[in-house]
Amino acid sequence: MILRACSGRRRVELLLAVSLGITFLHAEEELRKKEVFFRQPKEPISAVLVLCPGQNESSNKTIRQKEWIRYAEANRLGLAGYHFESPDELLNTGTGYFVAERGSGKVLSDALGDRGAGDLPIYLYGFSGGAHFAMSFAAWTPERVAGFCAYSFAWSSPPPEALRCPALIVCGEHDGQRYGSTLNYFQEGRRQGKPWVWVSLRQKDHSASKELDQFVRKYFACLLRHDGPPILVDNYTKQVVQGDPKDIRFSVLPSTSLLEDWRRIHHP
Repeated sequence: MILRACSGRRRVELLLAVSLGITFLHAEEELRKKEVFFRQPKEPISAVLVLCPGQNESSNKTIRQKEWIRYAEANRLGLAGYHFESPDELLNTGTGYFVAERGSGKVLSDALGDRGAGDLPIYLYGFSGGAHFAMSFAAWTPERVAGFCAYSFAWSSPPPEALRCPALIVCGEHDGQRYGSTLNYFQEGRRQGKPWVWVSLRQKDHSASKELDQFVRKYFACLLRHDGPPILVDNYTKQVVQGDPKDIRFSVLPSTSLLEDWRRIHHP
């Protein structure tokens, strides 16, 4: 790895990243901040998990957390994160790095390619601003994305027909207008027959959730193992149902193995 000339705190961060096996990949697109972080287990990997942080934040520390490192190693995943920044006035109007086609998607895609992961399936987990990017990246390159979780966002565009992968769409019930926006995106996807799951977090505001982290890990592991068959569940009664596969009242769990975990975390 090549370290750019730097000093002080930045140099300490880079040296620490080397010691942890994390590579900083600098991209050259027109973003105010453009770093991608990548951690690869010793064993060959079969997919990449991208942890997408909040608005203008970094997931550098998140991909160092033991829970995510152990999970990635157990599931043969490359673990990626990023630090993108765009002016708030752009992000608040639905542009900037939130929109993958404006350059941030290519930054991430090229960085993964530089690490030999350019052809591997991608999973994304994003909170807040990270949810915007996760949704946008999945829509921008649906053929690469095998699954994503979008947790709490203030606006969205209708998902494209080409986006067919499983997804978790999540919001805290005390998260104000984001709740309606997030639920609407889920329902738009379900009208198209997308195999998506709705999760409403009890008494949760706009903040990260360790409980959700655990469920996301189980959900992605289920997708990686190709567990099945999928089942329809009623979002209000939390019962397994038979019905219209495009009914917006229903979620599509990829396997019965997730049923009890979903019932515990989801509160309609």
